[in-house]
Amino acid sequence: MLVVVGSITTATRLARLIEKNIKSPVSVVHTPSYINKGGCSYSVRFKGQYEQRIRGVVSDYNVPVKGFYYEDGRHVGNAVP
Repeated sequence: MLVVVGSITTATRLARLIEKNIKSPVSVVHTPSYINKGGCSYSVRFKGQYEQRIRGVVSDYNVPVKGFYYEDGRHVGNAVP
């Protein structure tokens, strides 16, 4: 899964928060073109089993996100479940 954010700084910050709070490996990637609606954006890639916990980190730390997506581009929702 992917959580899409607006900048490399936000993506890096979120990745660190996830690794610290959930102990799950993640990676920062350019948002795939079939998801990106224009402009520059980055995503944090993670295993889907951690979605709810990652949503909690996003909420707890007020990380601005554009949305959560499956790897095939289907929109899963925004930050708050």
